Amino acid sequence: MEHTYKAEKVTIITVVYNAVNTIEGTMQSVINQTYNNIEYIIVDGGSTDGTLAIIEKYRAHIDQFISERDKGIGDGFNKGIAMATGKWIGMINADDWYAPDAVEAIMTNVDKEDFVCCGNIRLMGGNGTERDKKSKVSWLNFGMYIMHPSCFVRRSVYREVGNYDISLRIAMDFDMFLRIKSFGYSIKYIDHVIAYMRTDGVSNDTVKMHKEELAVMKRHLHGVSYLLSCLFNYLNRLRWRFFYKDPFRKPITLQA
Repeated sequence: MEHTYKAEKVTIITVVYNAVNTIEGTMQSVINQTYNNIEYIIVDGGSTDGTLAIIEKYRAHIDQFISERDKGIGDGFNKGIAMATGKWIGMINADDWYAPDAVEAIMTNVDKEDFVCCGNIRLMGGNGTERDKKSKVSWLNFGMYIMHPSCFVRRSVYREVGNYDISLRIAMDFDMFLRIKSFGYSIKYIDHVIAYMRTDGVSNDTVKMHKEELAVMKRHLHGVSYLLSCLFNYLNRLRWRFFYKDPFRKPITLQA
């Protein structure tokens, strides 16, 4: 099938706060994309560490930029979406970065009947280890098994389902994608590394992440689906606690 959406404008949103050591790499990964029709929006939460000077260095490549205090990552997402004019929206935060062909890979795999598309991420450990993590669309009820930095969503979908919940500090993306699913949208998966993610970000607070995931499940799931999802989440939490030094790295080797 011939893909008809290759030339559509794609908005990329970067939410940042005090990321002087990483923001430049994130921005360069957007600026150097192989896909040409990109609108780039940066939403800064009022950085004080030199981040703004780096952003200014690349100001000619940024279509829209604001810097003001916000109410967290979800609030930054919402501000970026409100400013977006592209047909599709991708989000890459200041600790992460895109593969050079990320946007092209998404846009050459979507058609007019597709509204959400996701791929894989490559986790980058602090000790130099790397591991690919695939989005698992069919596992969405059990937790955020869709890799958010790899996701691209039509702007029209965000208009319909509403904003990210700013009361959630980590699981706002899980809440959003369960909401998107509840509105009847299917999520397309492509087996391609879209983004790279460091393992020391806010989502590495696994205790808070699990608590928020359970709250989101209670909000969206019911009956047997809710009970099974809670059980899976609890067992997964135990697995992380007792068998992994770090949930994103290699498991502990148990000595005989």
